[in-house]
Amino acid sequence: MALRYNRGEWSELYAFLRLLRDGRIYAADSGAKRIDDQFLPIIRIIRAEGPDKRIDYYTGEKIRLYKNGAFASELDPSSLDPVIDSLFSSIFGAAAGEGAFEIPSVQSFMERLGVTKVKANSSEKVDIEMQVHDLRTGFSPVVGFSVKSDVGSPPTLLNSGKNTRFRFRVGGLSDEQMLEVNAIDKTVCREYMKARFERLLQFTGDVEYDSMVDRTFEDNLILIDSMLPRIYGEMILQHYMRISDGVYRCAELVDLVAERNPLKYRRNDVYAVKFKKLLTAAALGMTPGKVWDGRESATGGYVIIKRDGDVLFYHLYNRNFFEDYLMENTRFDRPSPSRHDFGYVFDAQGRKFIDLNVQVRFRTIG
Repeated sequence: MALRYNRGEWSELYAFLRLLRDGRIYAADSGAKRIDDQFLPIIRIIRAEGPDKRIDYYTGEKIRLYKNGAFASELDPSSLDPVIDSLFSSIFGAAAGEGAFEIPSVQSFMERLGVTKVKANSSEKVDIEMQVHDLRTGFSPVVGFSVKSDVGSPPTLLNSGKNTRFRFRVGGLSDEQMLEVNAIDKTVCREYMKARFERLLQFTGDVEYDSMVDRTFEDNLILIDSMLPRIYGEMILQHYMRISDGVYRCAELVDLVAERNPLKYRRNDVYAVKFKKLLTAAALGMTPGKVWDGRESATGGYVIIKRDGDVLFYHLYNRNFFEDYLMENTRFDRPSPSRHDFGYVFDAQGRKFIDLNVQVRFRTIG
């Protein structure tokens, strides 16, 4: 049976084969550029191809395969070259589409490697598991990495849902004005959320952060930093207050909040530092809908696949580079108001509120 995957899915196989052939992975700086003198030697890559089938791929002069601990076969690293080249041209070539497609020249080699699917079984944020040799400590831990590829639509870092809604108080708005604002929907214009908020701001500029709707997500943010719910909420408000200007970049939004300084910090860089912690937590383990214990499931860091085919990583030792990279390469994206139940003014106990929502998406990978 022919296997069909989209470009993002095929790119995970590409990363696996590149790392297996090269036997090392290079670090990236904050601009997603390779650091030539910083790398991790890869001892083995571990894949679960089924509930009772684990394959260990050892790197070296020969690539050795062990299935459930027993030696199975070996091959030359150079034998991966034509497969890697075929994957690269199929994934990154000008003719590559956005939907699922086959790569017949690759499938027979996948069978030779015992690979039955391009995406290894993963847990939470872990996409690839490797044993690496840490040149700084001398240890050789087994660690998980999250993988992101700069192909197709930019991937999402922090997904949205009904549990990512933030609530804001609306003052100076009459009942008649509330009805007029809410009447602006998709029957009126395609970008009705933009038109709705523009109309709201014509009536009143008195919109202030109130609370988070979901307690699980709120508790997760508090675990990172007690003031993150307010800071993230203020950034969401700034995005919607400037909806006509198209302000989406996280770096720009956090600067706008710092200029307003609603929490009266003495240093204006506090907002950026705290928000970077949220981005990092979202990248390495935290999800809005699940109680988080503060542990990072992607214990090794982040693997990025660039459009030029390079496969780089952010190790947790280089957390500053990683945090800067996330801040500079992410943006807000507005999810569906109807699906996630937000974007309309409502009355509760004689006061008016509006729930707003965003998701955080990459602008680019590198």
